[in-house]
Amino acid sequence: MNTMEHETLIGIAVQTAIFLLGGFGMVLRNDWSNKSLKSEVSGIQKELKKLSDVITEQAVQTTRIDNLNTQVSSIERRVEDLRRGNGYVQARGRSTVDGEYP
Repeated sequence: MNTMEHETLIGIAVQTAIFLLGGFGMVLRNDWSNKSLKSEVSGIQKELKKLSDVITEQAVQTTRIDNLNTQVSSIERRVEDLRRGNGYVQARGRSTVDGEYP
């Protein structure tokens, strides 16, 4: 073997080492990137869980408000009926009850 062949062989070895180190560096960088991404996804999942709880609570409150509106409307209707004389008691000169609210 002459000197030129040694230089070529050493050059190929150095080039291979550089490629291997570059590949290893990329693997490490991807690993760090994946760990960072994993922590971000975990944080997003926690936030989505909190958002889900808030949406559920809001739906329950909306249902309660709808029920209260229905009850208030029913009470208003009964008060209006009582105001017009259609209610629990209609005396008509007597002291007894002659009807109940339906």
